[in-house]
Amino acid sequence: MTPGGDQILAHHAALLAIPAIVPALVVVGVILYIARKDRRDEREEREIIERAFEPDDTEENE
Repeated sequence: MTPGGDQILAHHAALLAIPAIVPALVVVGVILYIARKDRRDEREEREIIERAFEPDDTEENE
């Protein structure tokens, strides 16, 4: 235990790092948004291509 008169303070490097956290979180958020949007677009494109190569049922029934 520390004596009653001693105080433990945060190091000043922690205070200097706080302003860098917000922009870093913004960058990570933008990257995740772009990656998610890209995967969704790729999935939709793949579905369109698969539908284009599927045989048409209407042509077989006529």
